[in-house]
Amino acid sequence: MKTPKIIRGEQIIKVLVKKGYYIKSRGGSHVSLSNGKIHITIVLPITTIGVFKKICRLTGISKEEFL
Repeated sequence: MKTPKIIRGEQIIKVLVKKGYYIKSRGGSHVSLSNGKIHITIVLPITTIGVFKKICRLTGISKEEFL
């Protein structure tokens, strides 16, 4: 599956919450999530592919699970 150039931040948040992350704070277009060990900030409404790949690497969640 080819990775899109941008991905919706809401979709990333939805998957991370399913995987046990919780929303720590929300300020403007930035949403911070954590699972106690890993802290991630996501920009809404869209996130670039570079940030998306970093989130996949940090969390160990495959890109297919997000798409």
